[in-house]
Amino acid sequence: MRRSSLKRVPAALVTTALLPVVAREFFSGDTGREYGVGFFKKLRFLALTIRNNIRVESASNFLYHLIMAGKILRIPKDLPGDLVECGCFKGGSAVNLSRLAAWTGRRLYLFDSFEGLPAPKEGDKEHLVLSEFQFHTYEGGAYAGSLEEVKENIRKYGVLDVCEFRKGFFSDTLPGFDANLVFAYVDADLTSSVRDCLKYLWPLLQDGSYLFTDEAHHNEIAGLFYDPAWWASEQHSTPPGLVGGGNGLGLLLHPGGFRSSLGFTVKLKTQGLPRRVG
Repeated sequence: MRRSSLKRVPAALVTTALLPVVAREFFSGDTGREYGVGFFKKLRFLALTIRNNIRVESASNFLYHLIMAGKILRIPKDLPGDLVECGCFKGGSAVNLSRLAAWTGRRLYLFDSFEGLPAPKEGDKEHLVLSEFQFHTYEGGAYAGSLEEVKENIRKYGVLDVCEFRKGFFSDTLPGFDANLVFAYVDADLTSSVRDCLKYLWPLLQDGSYLFTDEAHHNEIAGLFYDPAWWASEQHSTPPGLVGGGNGLGLLLHPGGFRSSLGFTVKLKTQGLPRRVG
């Protein structure tokens, strides 16, 4: 075993030990009941997500997919709407989301240039990740996976029949998209791209729906979810905030504690929410 592999063993053991806690919502008896998804089907899904995470090159961890699965399977069956992913890379998360779409009787819309990231504008070439005390840098063409490659991975490891593909940059393909949505996963890397996704997808999300991002640990992107001026101008609402903003959800062991790149927000009507004093 190589030394780099040995270094990953402690983190892998901790991940395995904490799986019942991290995936508690996913394995809850209420989760998936409306869709006929029981315990053994969930165990199979767990095995498949781990297998797919190994066989399909991915920028996300299988735990991320379990967290998202827990939310998708709790969406009321009679709430109309589909799933969307923005940023596919090689299809590592799409293979698992496509299976969830099939289980819940929904479509999965996949938006990507399938040629990599657009050339980042000045000011969007690097993002501060304070939890790692470093900057993440980006360049045009990064994270490229061809449409044919993504389709083939989904055909092998997911459910291709429920998928619809929209090829091109988000600024070109999202305007005019008008499907009702109950879930969105945005793995867009660049601040400008995430902003485009929020602009066009947020109005399509049903109340109570979740929007996940894989850049929750990026200060610039996490800040979008707290920008009152942008939300007032573009969505005529207050900022929704971001669970895991700045550090990500505490899913993976890193030096100094647990963190990840995953975060989420919920589209809620502010009226009628319970108020807590103090």
